[in-house]
Amino acid sequence: MRSVVQTWGRLLSFVYPYWRRLAWSLLFGVLAAALWSAELALSFPLTVMFGEHKSLGNYVRHEIEDASTRISQHAANLKTLDDNLNALPEDGSRSRMKERLQIWNEIRREQNWQKSQSFRVWLYSSFEANVLSKLPTDPFQLFTVMFGLVLAVALLNGLCSFFQDYLAGSVAELIVIDLRQAMFRKTLKLDPQTIALNGTPKLMTDFTYTLQGLSYGLGELGGRIVREPLKAIACLAGMFYINWQLTILLLVFLPIAGWMIHLFGQRLRRATRRMIDGVGRLFKSLEETFINIRAVIVFGQSGFHRRMFHRRNREYFMQVMRLHRVDAASGAAVEILTVFAVLAVLMPAAFLALRQVTSIWGIRLATLPPKMEELATFYALLAGVIDPVRKFSKFYNIIRQSGTLAEQVLKRLDQESLVAVNESPQWLPPLERSVEFRDVHFSYARADGDKTLERGRVLNGLSLKIEVGETVAVVGSNGSGKSTLVGLLPRFQDPDEGTVLFDDLDIRQARLHDLRDQIAIVPQEVLLFDDTIAENIRYGNPSATDQEVREAARRAHVLDFADQKPLGLKTPVGEGGRQLSGGQRQRVALARAILRDPRLLILDEPTSAIDAESEVLIHSALKEFVHSRTAVIITHTLSPALLEYVSRIVVLDHGRVVATGTHSELQAACPVYQQLWDAPAAAA
Repeated sequence: MRSVVQTWGRLLSFVYPYWRRLAWSLLFGVLAAALWSAELALSFPLTVMFGEHKSLGNYVRHEIEDASTRISQHAANLKTLDDNLNALPEDGSRSRMKERLQIWNEIRREQNWQKSQSFRVWLYSSFEANVLSKLPTDPFQLFTVMFGLVLAVALLNGLCSFFQDYLAGSVAELIVIDLRQAMFRKTLKLDPQTIALNGTPKLMTDFTYTLQGLSYGLGELGGRIVREPLKAIACLAGMFYINWQLTILLLVFLPIAGWMIHLFGQRLRRATRRMIDGVGRLFKSLEETFINIRAVIVFGQSGFHRRMFHRRNREYFMQVMRLHRVDAASGAAVEILTVFAVLAVLMPAAFLALRQVTSIWGIRLATLPPKMEELATFYALLAGVIDPVRKFSKFYNIIRQSGTLAEQVLKRLDQESLVAVNESPQWLPPLERSVEFRDVHFSYARADGDKTLERGRVLNGLSLKIEVGETVAVVGSNGSGKSTLVGLLPRFQDPDEGTVLFDDLDIRQARLHDLRDQIAIVPQEVLLFDDTIAENIRYGNPSATDQEVREAARRAHVLDFADQKPLGLKTPVGEGGRQLSGGQRQRVALARAILRDPRLLILDEPTSAIDAESEVLIHSALKEFVHSRTAVIITHTLSPALLEYVSRIVVLDHGRVVATGTHSELQAACPVYQQLWDAPAAAA
């Protein structure tokens, strides 16, 4: 399992290109936090105006006088302590040294208090001279100014928060775009077998739900999740200034809150993983239903699929509710702990203020008895600390959930293809002599722990050599290994044992691009891209000119139907090519292969599911095109039209070559071939 540090460390590489945006976002976050604490601190002068002093001027003068009086008291205490120190005889005894040390400690304490009171005098005197003198003397006008100042600070706070969230959100979206592109590049490098093991629904879940959730989490992480702790820290600084002893009492509860949040975060992580799996199963149910919608309708199984979808939906609901339950429980637990923390601070603070004392049970909790104005400001700052801390339980859950989603994305990025890429590949020249399968064994991979998909050995020691220029028909019953055999040529999969050779070079030693550049495939089930006929043909050679595309269309008899349409080759084919018939799609796929001009042409059951007219036209095109080039045609039945241009027939049975030869030779000597040849006639 990937560690949290590794996960977030990997994500930092995607953050780095946008570090300037992120730096600006953090700067606005710091400003927003500072303005938040300033907004709360402004409650102090407003409280003073409605308190016993009635105006800021009276309060400031009272504080200066009070501090000056205390300075005089500390000076008198220092003189008394100095006299006591001088009066002690210097006999060197241990008791005398202890008394001297006590007096020195009291002197140092008095000096510190005197310095703090001197600072108060300087601070309030400076405020009176530089600020208070410029403010209105009328109480209502002064209140209006202070209220306007609060509004201005709140406005600036809102603007800074907006810019921070906007910039953090843009960074999150840019990171997710990069991750989505990286995932897509990685997926395109995988082999078909690995992609099939992943499953399209799971891939779509990661490309949509997982990345969308990660985008939200990263946006929150760069925005509110950064800003709220900064707000708490800024307010804590103000609380420390007012009363550091009571502030420390509050901090005692933070480790307890952290432990509780971490405990719930672990449960949330597990719930998030289950929810991701639930989304994948939901997508799978939808995909299977929509792909097989014709069968669903014709067999009247819509009720079955509704029930199955409802069951998947309910399962997903239960998984989501498990996540919400953990989230809600963590919020409630932190809320209760917050109340205890507030009471633990406010009760002693109220006791000190109302009784005008500085200690409780002999424990000193204040330098001076707190005033009601200070207590009100302390409470406002305390609320400014508690609110972000309470929210942070939610934010921590978002962080843990985002970490789980990030792990899933990075797992996709780290997934290795079952077709290994040679680190030092050899150049593969154009095919000149032969293609050879030498003692090939192959079994399809299965998902970890899933024994239900075990197919066993598909190819069992198969050996076959195809000379350049041959048109070989590979025949056999269903499951004999025909499609698996030709899937080894473009390295859709690699053999478990044995080798596949191009001109005596193991294709695993060659560059994949060099290998696949020499191959074109016409599959059994053709799904075209949602584009025009011309662009689907051009897919075989993107650099081809319009004239070359038209020539390939002519050779594959595509023009026979395309020219009858108003837009000709520019006619859109629709999603999957649904605007065309099966035979027309097959001819477009053949034109695409012709345009590629491959050294090796592979046709997998090219006429198994098309009309008779299209079959005749395809065989006519193939007869012309395969002349003097290497072609492998997969089929389980043979027609006279196919036999006209096939050089040799290879018969497969249970993953082995059981016979090879011409039609007449196999008719005379191969029972498996005889059965395949006679099957269509018997069915007719």
